[in-house]
Amino acid sequence: MKLILVACLFAVALARPQDLNDVPILRDDRLNEGNGNFNYDFETGNGIVVSAVGAPGVEGQSNIQGTYTYPVGDGTVVEVTYTADENGFRPSVRLVKN
Repeated sequence: MKLILVACLFAVALARPQDLNDVPILRDDRLNEGNGNFNYDFETGNGIVVSAVGAPGVEGQSNIQGTYTYPVGDGTVVEVTYTADENGFRPSVRLVKN
């Protein structure tokens, strides 16, 4: 459930109008150890950067800590840092002016 929430929030960040066929993937690193531990990092040519680390939780959920950033039209970059675990999804949002 919490992973779905994270995916939905990320989808909202990507929902701004753009032609995705023209956006290059600059970095895409993923590791899945097969035991519930994973991490991923990727970056796109339009300024989106995503990083997360996950591990199995005591109640069967995935505990995830991550960050994603994306630019908005006025030069501001939105940075969301979050934890998702047995206590829910807890984001922290910061706006960075360039």
